[in-house]
Amino acid sequence: MKNLEKIKELNRELEDIFEYSFEGILLTDADGNIIMLNNVSASFLRMTKEEALSKNIKDLEVEGLFNPSAVVRVIEEGRQIELVQKSAGGGYVYARAKPVYDEKGNMKRVISFTRDLTEIMNLRQQLEEMEGELNKYKRNIHDQTNVEGIISRSEEMKKTLYKMKKVAAIDSDVLLLGETGVGKSKIAKVIHQFSKRKDQPFYVINCATLPDSLIEVELFGYTEGMFTGGSPGGKKGLFKSANGGTLFLDEIGELPVHMQARLLHVLQEKVLRPVGSIEQQNIDVRVMSATNRDLKKAVEEGTFREDLYHRLNIFPIIIPSLKDRKEDILGLTKHFLEEHNKTYNKQVRLSPKVLEIFLSYTWEGNVRELRNLIERLVVMTDDPVVKKEDLPEHMGVVTHSKGELTLKEIIEKVEKNVINEVYGKVGSSYKVAESLGISQSAATRKIKKYIKQKKGE
Repeated sequence: MKNLEKIKELNRELEDIFEYSFEGILLTDADGNIIMLNNVSASFLRMTKEEALSKNIKDLEVEGLFNPSAVVRVIEEGRQIELVQKSAGGGYVYARAKPVYDEKGNMKRVISFTRDLTEIMNLRQQLEEMEGELNKYKRNIHDQTNVEGIISRSEEMKKTLYKMKKVAAIDSDVLLLGETGVGKSKIAKVIHQFSKRKDQPFYVINCATLPDSLIEVELFGYTEGMFTGGSPGGKKGLFKSANGGTLFLDEIGELPVHMQARLLHVLQEKVLRPVGSIEQQNIDVRVMSATNRDLKKAVEEGTFREDLYHRLNIFPIIIPSLKDRKEDILGLTKHFLEEHNKTYNKQVRLSPKVLEIFLSYTWEGNVRELRNLIERLVVMTDDPVVKKEDLPEHMGVVTHSKGELTLKEIIEKVEKNVINEVYGKVGSSYKVAESLGISQSAATRKIKKYIKQKKGE
């Protein structure tokens, strides 16, 4: 009796997983007759579950309800199929279907999973929505600058852009913080274009690319005759060249310690003395600096002056990494794809599977890595559509062989996705149980199985 109750409870839980999945799940026989589906799948078919259970998937394809049908392709070809279907209503659905065989090797079922891709396939609409959301802050960056590549759909990036616009209105020095490749130089240029100095010079120097002996003359210049073979009349240096405008000191954390004292003096006194000169010159330069280093830790280690750190850190702006602003990935992808297609006179597109991988990838190189990857894909691909096989190995792309997953494994995979997504939103077993219509004990077991266990590994 206890075993029977356990079986009943397991069946109820499997039914809950099936019904509450965020993906459409549909099961047909080998002839295409629909024998089981959840409400999500029924909504894609634009009919009730009861209506759908009397239909054949081949007839629905002929009627133009969607095209092409992954299930029909599986029946015809006997292999797993992944494709994008276009519905009669103009939407897009990503469908994955695979055959299920009996012990004699005959196809007995076809199971398919569908996911709404309308938003992904219509990136232009996403950008328009993104701009509308940014209007909440009444700081629509895209309407006010010609600098490209600033995508701000995510809350974190919108907050960063809002701070950027605020600090641009004042004439103070700014410190930009963030990982390599997040776009610090891009942000610096936007701040300059929003500032009252926008019509004045904007100069950039990377403190990590020049040897110690050259940084001083590059920043402060030198007088005539100071160096053999030097420029006649001397050299102004970037501070003097940027007078009235903005000087961006990238990788400020790599500036040699002996130069940090000179820089601090210039920032505080607004005067400089070229190498070889005894006269000081007044300057009016806004300094923006950036680093991917922990400057506070560098101060503790003695590699960065504490007084300079506090002078630079008056208005810090932290630029979030791409892994913390995944909502921006699709917008950035569209932007870079259009940019490189135009540059190389091509019409390359990315498959829905590639977009899915982009959304789950960690992007340790951030926006720079994304931009460079898309350029490489546009240049190297021979087909109009980039597929997952075209991506580099380090992105963890694995091609699955036919028949790799059993029906039980497929259902477990769906269950894992559902539990992870719901728990990530509500954060407690009680709310997971309430959301999915299962018992709290069942919810607790599944959270422990798919989430707690994973964290403990």
